Amino acid sequence: MIIRIAYLMLSVIVLASTWFSLGQPNGFDQTVLLLFRDDSLNLIGPHWLSVIVRDITALGSNWVLLYMMISLSAILWCSQRRLDATKILIMTVGGVVISLGLKYVFERARPGLVPHLIEVYSPSFPSGHASMSMVCFLGMAVVLSRKWAHAQARHLFIIMAIFSAVLVGVSRIMLGAHWPTDVIAGWGIGILWVLFVNQLGSRFESVSQTKTRI
Repeated sequence: MIIRIAYLMLSVIVLASTWFSLGQPNGFDQTVLLLFRDDSLNLIGPHWLSVIVRDITALGSNWVLLYMMISLSAILWCSQRRLDATKILIMTVGGVVISLGLKYVFERARPGLVPHLIEVYSPSFPSGHASMSMVCFLGMAVVLSRKWAHAQARHLFIIMAIFSAVLVGVSRIMLGAHWPTDVIAGWGIGILWVLFVNQLGSRFESVSQTKTRI
């Protein structure tokens, strides 16, 4: 029941963000984007803040995440946790395909309201950094912690994974690389994909165990 409610709420969030992305930038996008800028459209805060924000956004780079997740998958495979290794690979590769595919379906322009503090090349919607950081951080936390005996440690791992992905998404807005609805949609898509793959993997494991007993 909880999973169904989560699917419903996340789907509504993604659909709403998608709807707003189809037209001209709305008041919400513009207001949130400008929250991080001063009257001269410079990033609010000390000069070194932009360096920290760029370091945070690098954690959501496709190449960084692909390297991390493929390495993790190989380690899990060698540890005889082959279902977990497969889930990690499906989450990661599927996340890249979904994110990039949607970008070129919608082809939303990057924000022109503020100067970009980082180079950007692909379309804006959805945020690939937001979606892929959520897919990889949350997916890693869910897969690695699923057999942990201590529920508190498992929950903390998942919370920290989500928090890390949120930081990456917010950094994209601060850098002027994405509209807020790009980032919100990316987070929602990432969580939905992790839930779907994890649930599919759990069903496969359950069926396999039933067949083994028979």
